[in-house]
Amino acid sequence: MAPGHLAARPQRGSARERGRPRHPDVDAAIIAAALDLLGEVGYAGFTIAGVARRAGVGKPTVYRRWPHKSQLVVEAMATQMPGETGVRVGSVAEQLLDYATRLSVTLTHTPLGRVLPGLVAEMATDPQLATSYRTLIIEPTRRLWRDAVQRGIATAELLPDTDVEFVLDALAGPLYVRALITGAPANPDAPRLAVQLVLARYGMAPAHGAPRHPFRTANTGATP
Repeated sequence: MAPGHLAARPQRGSARERGRPRHPDVDAAIIAAALDLLGEVGYAGFTIAGVARRAGVGKPTVYRRWPHKSQLVVEAMATQMPGETGVRVGSVAEQLLDYATRLSVTLTHTPLGRVLPGLVAEMATDPQLATSYRTLIIEPTRRLWRDAVQRGIATAELLPDTDVEFVLDALAGPLYVRALITGAPANPDAPRLAVQLVLARYGMAPAHGAPRHPFRTANTGATP
């Protein structure tokens, strides 16, 4: 997947929408500058002044839009997250593999992946940053995956007692462990293996006994 399917920029509260009309080109320039700066210096070295210089605007222009550094950081990062493409790619296995693959690309080929370790460390001492990150980055991604899993239960592709939240953890966990903890190179097979593990536990076979999902048996070469 090319990292072109990115989440739309989140809507901000009305309190920051008052005053003169916002110029989308200025917003885009600030977001782009924020991503560039984050990729170079990380969260700890990130400053509004540095963003303003890169974007070619004054600091007040940035502060009018994002009163706090953490707000700008999280909204910039949210633009890098994979969003809904509007296309159903087939079975729940294929849908989950698509989502997991796009998350893997995000964590390995965008500024988010480069700054995520530092960002997570800062969350321990910055509750506002932690709340914004979970609201604008984590939950929208989990919502997409949750919907796919619930569709799989409804269509009998997954067992009725599927633990939806555990499935989300099992799919994203291996990808985040490499990005945040082990520092190991990205494994291109990780998304497929994560889906395979989920389906080994929760995949539903039809009445005649043949596996519904290509991942249900080890002797099949089929893939989603």
